[in-house]
Amino acid sequence: MRRTHVSITSDHARPRRALHPPFTDFPIAAYVFAAAFDVISAVGGPHRAWALQFWHAGTFVLVAGVILYLLTMLTGFADLLRHSRYQPGATRTAVLHVAVMAGVFMIGSWDVAWRISEYHRHASTPAGILMVSLAAATGVCVGAAHGGSLVFRYGVGVQAGAPAPAPVRPSAALMPGQVPRHRSRRGR
Repeated sequence: MRRTHVSITSDHARPRRALHPPFTDFPIAAYVFAAAFDVISAVGGPHRAWALQFWHAGTFVLVAGVILYLLTMLTGFADLLRHSRYQPGATRTAVLHVAVMAGVFMIGSWDVAWRISEYHRHASTPAGILMVSLAAATGVCVGAAHGGSLVFRYGVGVQAGAPAPAPVRPSAALMPGQVPRHRSRRGR
């Protein structure tokens, strides 16, 4: 017998998934790796050849991170417009998330501009740029934590009606060392 599924709600009434979360990983990683590379470069100092390589690697990673950050912010803004009906706590968290991440983008952009102007003048990461990179990495982690709260605490952008995992029956629990027995679907 063939089963048919009838949808009671229209596609317009069902909340859609957020576009923004898949784009967040690389910019966050880029800001954190750029700061880590800068720390390694600064520790190495101007007399180590590898310190120059870490200084330049941090610059390349941060430039890519800032470019992808733009796409991340655009999709975040689109999601903000699509999922604008939040709970009061979620609204405060969303405003804080947007403010922190916009500030981090400004810091990252400033960091890139400063790096490009100093790129061939230093053999390792200058102290000022190191401080800016650390501030950007800290800020992106704080902002990401607020973004995670929006999804995992308030369910913003999460598709409603997703099936819950099936509960485990007590009789199906295995004792230590017991091998599970699987039934064939053909015998049912």
